[in-house]
Amino acid sequence: MSSSITTVEPGQPPTAGGPPRLPGITPRRVARWALVALLLYIIWWLLSPALSALIPFIVGIVLAYLILPLVNRLDQAMPRWLAILLVYMAGIVVISGVVGYLVPLLVDQITQLIRLIPSLQELQATSNRWLDQYQQTIASIPPALREPLENAINQAIRSLQSNITSIAQNVGTLLLSNTISLVSTVATTVGFVLGFLLVPFWLFYVLMDQRNGLKALDNLIAPRIRADFWAVATIIDRVLSNYVRGQLFLGLVVGSAAGLGLLVLNMFGFRVDYILLLAVIAGITELIPVIGPIIGAIPAIVLGFLDSPTTGVAVLILYILIQQLENHLLVPRIVGDAVDIHPAILMVLLVVYAQAFGLIGAIISAPLSAVVRDVFVYIYGRLSEPPKPAGLLPGKHGEQDARQAEAAKPPHDQPVSVPPATVPPATAPPATAPPAGGDGHNVAPLPDIAMTVPPAAPRVDGGKE
Repeated sequence: MSSSITTVEPGQPPTAGGPPRLPGITPRRVARWALVALLLYIIWWLLSPALSALIPFIVGIVLAYLILPLVNRLDQAMPRWLAILLVYMAGIVVISGVVGYLVPLLVDQITQLIRLIPSLQELQATSNRWLDQYQQTIASIPPALREPLENAINQAIRSLQSNITSIAQNVGTLLLSNTISLVSTVATTVGFVLGFLLVPFWLFYVLMDQRNGLKALDNLIAPRIRADFWAVATIIDRVLSNYVRGQLFLGLVVGSAAGLGLLVLNMFGFRVDYILLLAVIAGITELIPVIGPIIGAIPAIVLGFLDSPTTGVAVLILYILIQQLENHLLVPRIVGDAVDIHPAILMVLLVVYAQAFGLIGAIISAPLSAVVRDVFVYIYGRLSEPPKPAGLLPGKHGEQDARQAEAAKPPHDQPVSVPPATVPPATAPPATAPPAGGDGHNVAPLPDIAMTVPPAAPRVDGGKE
């Protein structure tokens, strides 16, 4: 009997002949998936009535994601619990300063601005005065053009005068009712208040056990999909970490620059009021992609022109200068190419998301679109023929990830030689071998889509243990 050697390429499990087969459908497998579906339904049944009470924990997740890099950096020089406490203390100091100093000034400026808004009687008197000036002006127009033009304009003015009061009342009533409804629904919920009281302690445990949680999650994921799971998680983390944190920092920088610039203009004789309020508006609107800086500049420019044309032009130049410095100096270094979407396409997406989800949709339109695009490209590559390696991220960093994945694989020119006797039959595994599926069933090897998974799965936390 001649002995032959079967050559098995690295990364490919041995088979007993024939192409790999998908796992079969067995009663035990169906029962297991039914149990998972039942558990998901129970979780949804418990959480759906308490969605409003989960808002504090959603805020806590966002805070954890934002301060996690700082905690990890401090963790290298001190115990993790001490790093978390230092971050907590710094946050308390910042919040106390904002609440104790900036909030009263901001409320005072908002109150002064509201007092400048004319009342309905003043609006009516102003419209009547404009109407008189209009009638004096139109009297100089030739009679052939005067009559049709006068009829159309007078009809529009009368309609506006009759509806302006009801429009203002309806808008005020709508805002007041929605505010009262929101406050009564959220603030009176016991779970909501309890959630905000528990968030600091919950956030401490989340930050303290972040790495252990990632390890536990890694152990729960099936090895055949582990690399793909962490690749998708890395895509999401890469976009959010670069864009969201970058945008928040840009908002702080732009708001501070606007406030300091307006203060300097005041020192040079250009009178601009409500500097703090205008700086906060500029910082908040910076979160809106593309058009956010334009929206944030409009109130300051309008107030500048109300003072004088020279002041308006000075404010306009200031905001243009801030915008240019942001686009050419800050954005490339802070945000980088995390989104990499053309502004024309991003404007369309901005309108679509704003129409569907309101202001929140406008803010998340850029990162969410980038995440969807990169995840689609990654999954499409994994489903290609031949499939791309697991963990190869799309974008400009894909080649570097590919080189790292190739370095972790055995050399292609050194195939593994396995004698035929060591290859167990696909339908009859040895009694001493562990079950292929981990649940007492024989699971046939997966198709080629899962056979390119590198030994080292990418990790979200950069591989730090």
